[in-house]
Amino acid sequence: MQPRSKAVLFLVLAAALWSTSGVFIKSIHWTPIAIASIRGLLAAVTIALILPGGFQIKNLTWAHLLAGSFLAILSTLFVVAMTMAPAANVIVLQYTAPLWVAVFAPLILRERTSGRDWFFVGLIFAGIVLFFVDSLSFEGFWGNILATVSGFFFGIQAILLRRLSNKSPAQAIILGNFLTFVIGLPFISLPLPPATDLVILLLLGVFQMGLSYFFYCMAVPRVSSLELVLIPMLEPIICPIWVFIFLDEIPGPLALFGAGVVIVSVIIWSLIKIKTAADLVAATKTPDLPELPDLPDETNEPS
Repeated sequence: MQPRSKAVLFLVLAAALWSTSGVFIKSIHWTPIAIASIRGLLAAVTIALILPGGFQIKNLTWAHLLAGSFLAILSTLFVVAMTMAPAANVIVLQYTAPLWVAVFAPLILRERTSGRDWFFVGLIFAGIVLFFVDSLSFEGFWGNILATVSGFFFGIQAILLRRLSNKSPAQAIILGNFLTFVIGLPFISLPLPPATDLVILLLLGVFQMGLSYFFYCMAVPRVSSLELVLIPMLEPIICPIWVFIFLDEIPGPLALFGAGVVIVSVIIWSLIKIKTAADLVAATKTPDLPELPDLPDETNEPS
């Protein structure tokens, strides 16, 4: 498998793991910010344990701190927004992230956003809106504002991680999850959730957040910042599948159509990107030179 194809696969795996958040969070009876806090701590520990070399505080730069802070802010805002506005609004508004990336990536990373990229950004976002259109409402004004701001931080975080692609972006993710834990500390209260909920919280931190962000970091050096937020847009489409399986919530026909738009658009756009990258590599590859005939051994010739 080509490195770029592997990176796309990592992003799909990250989206699939992120998508389990709905089932897990709905099953835990505790303060939302406390859940986010413990999830962040578990994720930080998980990534530090599976990352080669672990967490190396001596190698941190201001760029790591900035990217980590953005992750902590977006995670906290997302959870708070969930408590103030309908879940559909929050998910749709957070995934305005590609719009921010398309605007700022050319300025910060010199990554050009082509007309074709803008087309797929619009198509995928339209599919997300279609998926949740039956649940969208004007309720929770401030929750909607926070979700939009969360989308901004999600997009800029992707750009910052791309900037750190050669300086271990996973260090920024570990730092960001730990900062999320620190932010939520004042909201952790007794009594603790039941033992079953604690097991679910463990799965939430280790797999839904920890392993997913490990896959995400593995993809960072091989894809553009726009791909870092567009391909994971599969998350809100996969999420209701888990909810349907475990909680019997059935999406309507329009939602299924929107899901199809997103999935097909992401697949086509990813395949185009992979083919373009492969063609570029092939065009720049030095052609093999023909083998030269062996020269006669002059040491055996008569003088």
